[in-house]
Amino acid sequence: MSEVLDGPCGAWPVDAACCPDWPCAPSEWTDLHHTAIMIATDVLWRLTAGQYGLCEEVIRPCRRGCDEEPDRERRTLSPILAKGRWYNRPGCGYGGKSCSCTRLCELILPGPVHDVIKVRQNGQVIPKSCYTLYRTPTAGRLVRTGDQCWPDCQDLRRPDTEPDTLSVRYLRGLPVPAAGQRAAGQLACEVYKQCTNTGGCALPAGTKTVVREGLTYNIVPPEGWAQTLQAHLPQVWAWVELVNPHRVQQFASVFSLDVPPAPVTARYRTEDQS
Repeated sequence: MSEVLDGPCGAWPVDAACCPDWPCAPSEWTDLHHTAIMIATDVLWRLTAGQYGLCEEVIRPCRRGCDEEPDRERRTLSPILAKGRWYNRPGCGYGGKSCSCTRLCELILPGPVHDVIKVRQNGQVIPKSCYTLYRTPTAGRLVRTGDQCWPDCQDLRRPDTEPDTLSVRYLRGLPVPAAGQRAAGQLACEVYKQCTNTGGCALPAGTKTVVREGLTYNIVPPEGWAQTLQAHLPQVWAWVELVNPHRVQQFASVFSLDVPPAPVTARYRTEDQS
């Protein structure tokens, strides 16, 4: 399982229809507009426990398990639970061809999985017609179609453009729903008014300056964002309460000792995607 992000992967799409002074075309947005959107995104991402927004990830899947006892001559061993018993086996991807004893006809992708962008095997892109994605709320199963299976093993020391490798590039997370886009647009509108002192701002005064990722902006009302939205932007807070009624900071995850986590070799924020 990959690490938890300390912030959203990128700016949420916004619906600023309720902000009459907001330019309709994104090409007309200034740096202040983009900064206001990032502030609104960051606030709502945290208040909704980070459950919305798409992150592009590249993982290097490992096999699910091994039913045979390992070769004792290998030096690097890792514990594995198989059929209720613990064994030591060579670390997957760092040994020879014997590092796996079962074929992979499906890959488990940490989820939620929105879409698979690209699969590379032995450095070559696999056509989408050669695999099928089955989604669950917490993960995705990438099943090899036809008579083929995913390779028994891969060499994690090599980049995924070389032979004996396997990688999956996919979008992980949940897209921001229409109500979330409207909430982000309303909050961004008020943040923009506060920055430009144009008047009519619903946010209270008394903020402080914060520097994050090279950007400096005024943020955090004196009573905190949750209390401020409840009192001054009830429409925005209504959506937050709808999707995170218990105000949790992070939703629970399920881990399996039988399924080793796939190494995450890259994570891209949305503004860096090509």
